[in-house]
Amino acid sequence: MDSAIKKIKGVFFEETTITLGTGHTKKTQHVKNYCRAEQLDDELVQVTYLGNEGQPTGIVIKMSYDEFMSKYTFEPDYKVKTKEERETDKHIALAEKHRSRNEFNSAEWEYNSALKIDPDSIRANFGVGTLYMEMGQVDKAKNVFQKLSQIEAIFEEENKHIFNEFGIELRKANMVEEALANYMKAIEISPGDENLYFNVARLYYDTKDWANALKWIEKSISTNPHSREAKQFESLIRKEMLEQDGARARREDGGDLSRRQASARGSSEMPDAPPRPLSKD
Repeated sequence: MDSAIKKIKGVFFEETTITLGTGHTKKTQHVKNYCRAEQLDDELVQVTYLGNEGQPTGIVIKMSYDEFMSKYTFEPDYKVKTKEERETDKHIALAEKHRSRNEFNSAEWEYNSALKIDPDSIRANFGVGTLYMEMGQVDKAKNVFQKLSQIEAIFEEENKHIFNEFGIELRKANMVEEALANYMKAIEISPGDENLYFNVARLYYDTKDWANALKWIEKSISTNPHSREAKQFESLIRKEMLEQDGARARREDGGDLSRRQASARGSSEMPDAPPRPLSKD
């Protein structure tokens, strides 16, 4: 290979799979091992492994270029987490573990422990908000979602996977205005995401605003013409519009018929008889 092409230098990671537990409790977990890598020559790469705080562990190995490229992936956005961030992540991980076991009270406690460390944590706020929805505590969920909608970081590109789900949760909580505002901000950041347009259409569909529902589902299809789900939804919206138009026409026809019948009855009625004259004494 041309050495001009092979300039390896920076932070990389190797993703490995570890097994935890045994028997029916056995499960696997994906782990990223980070390292700093630097190409020494055309054939060798030096790998220095990093600890949780981003410091070298003292383990340094050399491997061939081909082996390195087959195992490691470049991490351009590598960032060393602070102690507080690691503690927050720990509480959120425990919360999600409890939640998967339907241990809702323990999950709530862990989410709130994370929020004591970082009140603006997107994952912790979103987690506890959706937990409240799952527990049927809609008012609590609404309070959390209201707070979350005011944290601008939720609309950053790195949280793209959350703000679409966030809009869905707002809709489920019947927070229509907040959901619509969330989707509009999300679309500004990710205008090529057809799912956002689809969910705006769904929002209007739920409020029986067929015209706007059709407008937004057409945008979703325009963004991804191969989406079968969007096309099926478009057909459903058009069906609702036809039924609405039919119902309106029937009401108008019924009103015209009633007026014609009233008019016909009026033309066939005998006029009132004149009053009888008073008899003379």
